[in-house]
Amino acid sequence: MVRCALTPAGVAVVDRTAPGRGAWLCSPDCLAPATKRKGFERAWRQPLPPGALDGLAEQLRNAFESTERQMREWTAAGRASAGPTPTKG
Repeated sequence: MVRCALTPAGVAVVDRTAPGRGAWLCSPDCLAPATKRKGFERAWRQPLPPGALDGLAEQLRNAFESTERQMREWTAAGRASAGPTPTKG
């Protein structure tokens, strides 16, 4: 999950440490349903200014791709350090 926040300038950003209330999304595919159901307005407790969500889709894709890449690297590193997998026999 990633946290989206609304900057004082009224622009939505993906940022775990930004001040203020956060809206959490589980994947980039959740952006459209959350927007349609006014999830951001409820999470941030304010109406969205025009264009507030512009660019958020790309930020979400980048955040999730980065996380997936880190998980693959972490998993590969764990397998490499564990040595060969024992077999039953």
